[in-house]
Amino acid sequence: MAAWVAWKSVRGPICTALGIAAISSISLAPPAHAAEPWPAEVQANYRIQFNGFEVGQFTFNSSVHERTYAISANADISALLGFVRWNGATRVSGALAGNGPRPAGYNFDFRGASKAGSIRMSFGSGAVTTINFNPPMPDPPGTVPVQPAHMRGVLDPLSAVLSLSRPKDGNPCNQRVAVFDGKARFDLAFLPKGEVPIAEGKPTAAPEMLTLCRVRVVPISGHVDDEKAQELKRNLGIEVAFRAVPGADLFVPHRITVPTFAGSAELVAQSLTIRTHREQIALVN
Repeated sequence: MAAWVAWKSVRGPICTALGIAAISSISLAPPAHAAEPWPAEVQANYRIQFNGFEVGQFTFNSSVHERTYAISANADISALLGFVRWNGATRVSGALAGNGPRPAGYNFDFRGASKAGSIRMSFGSGAVTTINFNPPMPDPPGTVPVQPAHMRGVLDPLSAVLSLSRPKDGNPCNQRVAVFDGKARFDLAFLPKGEVPIAEGKPTAAPEMLTLCRVRVVPISGHVDDEKAQELKRNLGIEVAFRAVPGADLFVPHRITVPTFAGSAELVAQSLTIRTHREQIALVN
């Protein structure tokens, strides 16, 4: 049960800082060079591990048609021999407007052993315009209020992932993104840590090194401002290892590591398929 409690405490940052994971990728500006068109399709599969044991799967799928995009992500968690189960499904749509994604709609549905619900958000003119919870989700005492300014210039978690995959200066570890998930407003700040080799079951001709970033989660509002929030601000233990895919002009998250009080949670890429206007790229681990 401790492992499950730990997972619940980090699943928001994991799915955002990655939603990453699929193509866990944050600046909204295009690369300095002439950018390739966005890939028509991306399909990514990740395994979720806790303290080295596989506890679930995470899938990410995006499609781009002309100047619109649609993204779906699903997380399935099963622990304690199936006694604890949790499923989350996210659907996002929006437009690609020059310098990056502009979300239009965000739907998140979740179901656990004792609780189920949904969050619906819509966007317009660069800001969140409506939020609906089913059932209602009252804030706990001591929650920092979300102000109207906090909902302007933000991305939903999956649109942030799409934006992350194309850093402004070609360095995925030199980015910061503003995210709002319907309840909490926070920033994800990426900092460089170095490079590590790729360990592949089936080696490819892609770059052999991963770019390793430290990630700081900066709570802005919608959270309880207690010692846990202060520790989150100080914590630099979250890491994302990005894999360059030159043929698609992308950086994709290969591994995401989130330390918790009970151990380490990881999302590790199993397979990645990208269809561009020229070719199909398949990476298998």
